[in-house]
Amino acid sequence: MELRINKPSDGGGYYSTTIRCGTYAFPHHRTVQYNRQAKDPVQAGLESFWRSILSTRSKRNRYTYGIGGVNFGETFNHVVMINGCPVVLSREGIRYQLNGKSYSLSTICSALARLTYKSCFEDNPEVLLSSLYTTLNLPENVKYCLENRAPFHFMENYEKVDVRLNVMQIGDKMMAMEISDGVWGELTVKELDTYCNFYLHNKSRGSWKRLAPKTLYSRLMGKEPSESELKVMVAFLKQNRMSDIVEDRALQLVSEMLESNKGRLSAYYNDDGILEHMLVRGNDYDWKLTNNKFKSGIQMVSTYIWQPTVEAKEVGEGKDGNKIYEKVYSSPKWRGPICIDNMSDGSPLGDQFATRALALLNDSMTIKIVNTIKSYITANPNKFRVDENDLR
Repeated sequence: MELRINKPSDGGGYYSTTIRCGTYAFPHHRTVQYNRQAKDPVQAGLESFWRSILSTRSKRNRYTYGIGGVNFGETFNHVVMINGCPVVLSREGIRYQLNGKSYSLSTICSALARLTYKSCFEDNPEVLLSSLYTTLNLPENVKYCLENRAPFHFMENYEKVDVRLNVMQIGDKMMAMEISDGVWGELTVKELDTYCNFYLHNKSRGSWKRLAPKTLYSRLMGKEPSESELKVMVAFLKQNRMSDIVEDRALQLVSEMLESNKGRLSAYYNDDGILEHMLVRGNDYDWKLTNNKFKSGIQMVSTYIWQPTVEAKEVGEGKDGNKIYEKVYSSPKWRGPICIDNMSDGSPLGDQFATRALALLNDSMTIKIVNTIKSYITANPNKFRVDENDLR
């Protein structure tokens, strides 16, 4: 089967890899759609693809490929080659196995998703198999917590407080979470994975759900907190509100970009220190990014390009009597806003400024893959530029 993975852009196209199995009749090809509602749209799309093959619980995701009456069902054992990398997939009853070792269905689907995507760019089976085992060492949820901090929330005065907590690995199967100032509690990799089902994926299953700060302290520390310890913990949690952490980190990224791209990037803030707009000098054109206060989600930043309008002006007639026209450019202005969406929802304002600025610094490439830009370009590259003083 040729597996096609749609590229996460509006320019079309796809990545491709090959999946073979000697005991299953796969179709000739399939296309995987990315899930833009997920934190990692391509990874989520590939996870759904593998879950649809391995799981029989969801009718919508059930795919049956049969040879001689054999199909994906309650029991199977097959060797699947993902671009030449051998993977043994089996199921007996409710237990799933990958290469002879039992894992949860979500762990297997996540590992196969990463392997499948990597196989689009790597042909060496040894490299692919090594990357598979690296992925299996830690569940996807635990990797997320190590990279982005562990989510947690609690209620105070009938309001939900979302926070992020530092996580570090302290052993092969042990993790530590900072729940108060300098106070780290221990939990196993499996417990953190279960914890994320509720606090990351909003699934009400397992025992790690709807925990009050006092309960979280008790579970991780193995003892009840004193009144003063609980007060310090709650104050610590409030200082680690998710919205503040994410936005501060995003604005720090913007500051670092401004420092490393002097002369090509400039930012303007209002009296409250909120980023209002950025000017970007791309390879070919000049761009303006503005804080769109009336939108949220995937379009918090509006994009404009410095271009004139163009008209056809009659300048005479040819010998054959046909009229002759030439292009007449008006004075350039900021044209837009250009529709450029984030791939997934939930990105903070600073991140949306940063990602667009990085893309537009290399606008000669971005224009080729973002189709909505082309209709706003009326002149050749570098013909119309904003005065350099505006970028100092």
